[in-house]
Amino acid sequence: MKKKKYFDIIILLFLVLNPLLDLLGCFQNKYFNIPIEINYIIRGFFFLGIFIYLFIKKDNRKMLIVFLIYFLLAISSFFMRKLNMYEELVNILKIFYLPVMMMFFSKYKNEKIDDRFILDIYFLYIVTFFIMYIFKVNKSYINAIGVILVGLLPITLNYVIESKNYILKVVFGLALAASIYFISTKLMVLGVFLVTICTLFGKYKYEFIYNGFKKKMKVILIFLAFISVFVLLVRFSPFYVNVKNQIIGLNIHSFKDVYKLRTIDRFVFSGGITRVDNVMGPLLKHGYTNIMYGIGKTGVVNAIGKYTGIDIFDIFATIGLFGGIIFIFMFSLVHRNTELKKVYYFSYLVFIITSIFIGSVLIYPSISILMSTLYLVSFNSDKKTKTV
Repeated sequence: MKKKKYFDIIILLFLVLNPLLDLLGCFQNKYFNIPIEINYIIRGFFFLGIFIYLFIKKDNRKMLIVFLIYFLLAISSFFMRKLNMYEELVNILKIFYLPVMMMFFSKYKNEKIDDRFILDIYFLYIVTFFIMYIFKVNKSYINAIGVILVGLLPITLNYVIESKNYILKVVFGLALAASIYFISTKLMVLGVFLVTICTLFGKYKYEFIYNGFKKKMKVILIFLAFISVFVLLVRFSPFYVNVKNQIIGLNIHSFKDVYKLRTIDRFVFSGGITRVDNVMGPLLKHGYTNIMYGIGKTGVVNAIGKYTGIDIFDIFATIGLFGGIIFIFMFSLVHRNTELKKVYYFSYLVFIITSIFIGSVLIYPSISILMSTLYLVSFNSDKKTKTV
């Protein structure tokens, strides 16, 4: 019993420290020239601990053995091709962080990890963002926080709407509005807008359809108030200026220009399609070896300087067909055997869709750990708890 208690404390502590680990990583990159990132070491030890725990518990042990076989073969392949072994080791662990954590949290039980806990983590990430913003850290860290704030919004917004605490509603609204204004990325602005509209629609559609005129007017006013405030906020945000400048840079003079591949690539995928095209040459150059084991992160970075920004391609390009199939199989195995209730499934879909357009979602450890907890939070939602 005591062992379980201590284990639960470690899990809770790690989840709470996740924003701080991101903060540690960004400050290390900005102020200290240390090649090995401390936050990756801590997350790596956590990954190893969870892996051993699953192996001892015999949860999906056969699948874990298949992963170990792939891991040894892939590392051997990268070593023979003289790739950067530290970069490749970190890349493999980042990619498989999600399916391994999904295996764990789909079976793990802890009543303290619920909607309220997710809301607390949400506020922690907002605070983390503003610290990063003040110290003008690397934009990639801020983009990752934007993904988290959009991905967890269905859960946090649902909790706040149902809460009877009006102070919480006001604080949450102001904190989210400030985050939208200062982050001002396409993902943050459009993501928050679409997720909020879908959440409000799901929450009030039956009230609108089956109730009288006054109730219907109340729903209409809620939607109009949100849209009006949102448009006003965005109109005076850096996002408006950035989009305006981007449209000018794309030379969009007619409606037909919007459908050009170049316009779609730059505006929707942020150049991801072009980067994928540039990686295809190195990927196919050496045939069988590259296709089976990938060109590693080293090969992708040498070709374009960073990940392509389309996660599913980054996974198959860096770890190959062999690793990609194992990733997909582990991922789908957990999802097929574990039910996610409506709001949590919506959050899950937001993360998946975002990974196509933004990248570094499914292969970013702090996002992976939060995606994985959706299974546990969904399970705990069966226990009707009062929102405050």
